[in-house]
Amino acid sequence: MAASTAPAVTLAMLADRFDLVTRGDAQTQIRGVCALDPGLPGCIAFAENASQLNAIRHTQATAVVCPAPVADEVNISALVVKQPRLAFARIAALFDRPKPDAGIDERAVVAVSATVDPQASIGINAVIGENAVVAAGAVIGANTVLGDGVHVGVDTRIASNCSIGDDVSIGARVSIEANAVIGGRGFGLVHNGSGWEPIPQMGRVRIADDVEIGAGTTIDRGALDDTVIARGVKIDNQVHIAHNCVIGEHTVIAGCTGIAGSCTIGSNCMIGGGVGIGDHVTIADGVIITAASQVPKNIDRGGVYSSTFRAMPATGWRKRLALFRQLDKIERRLRRVERAGPSSENNE
Repeated sequence: MAASTAPAVTLAMLADRFDLVTRGDAQTQIRGVCALDPGLPGCIAFAENASQLNAIRHTQATAVVCPAPVADEVNISALVVKQPRLAFARIAALFDRPKPDAGIDERAVVAVSATVDPQASIGINAVIGENAVVAAGAVIGANTVLGDGVHVGVDTRIASNCSIGDDVSIGARVSIEANAVIGGRGFGLVHNGSGWEPIPQMGRVRIADDVEIGAGTTIDRGALDDTVIARGVKIDNQVHIAHNCVIGEHTVIAGCTGIAGSCTIGSNCMIGGGVGIGDHVTIADGVIITAASQVPKNIDRGGVYSSTFRAMPATGWRKRLALFRQLDKIERRLRRVERAGPSSENNE
């Protein structure tokens, strides 16, 4: 359940705001959102199809968001829409975590040259560097550090214990969860014959509007060019994006994915959890990469791509592994058979 201290709203108000249709009592008051089963009085749940009718009939929720065929059968007030999950997400946002009060906590450290809008909120022990800018409605969590020259846009929320490196640019309505590190040094090294020397990483990170970045995610600054996260990108927890990468608009990246340096990923891609993408790889728009896949080379057209086996009993996997090791030999034999013709195949 996600009840809120926000004022209650009526179904009529929700319908007007999100272009929905009411069924039942339009003046029903809603003070939060909840799961359909078991539900909670005063809250609204959602259902997507008729298979959930029994759950609706037994729910304790006060109202439900659902498609028209379901609404015709329910015994509680409803908001009718073709995409109930989307509508529910928008309604739930009204009851999401309230913003802390505007102002700078007395225990925060803010450089004299920094500009913090009076409507921003700066948490306990936060550090705001020289010439940093924090726009109206932005929230900087406890213990978070903004380096010199950082720009944080309107209504952006940065959670606690984050590190935002020098000159990082963050757009409006961005959400960055706890322990994220944005703008750290990229993994640039050159071998000198006996060991490794670091290559200076002098670029920045630029994050556009409406981006989400999960907890523990790291995004390295560029070596010379900037690392760029385009508008509407959604990044899950513990993702690593290396230096000079460019992630296109509205691409979604699931947890524990690692993207090596200088990759360019197109718009509207979906990258599953635990994917590994090699350096200097380019991926076209509209690509879907399934979980745990390895991507060492470019993908030049949209579609679904996979490169892993599903889990199987260990004995079966060992048999297949033994077969894999023989593939070159089997291929050579087949080529000999093809060259010799049908008579040779029969003799074999």
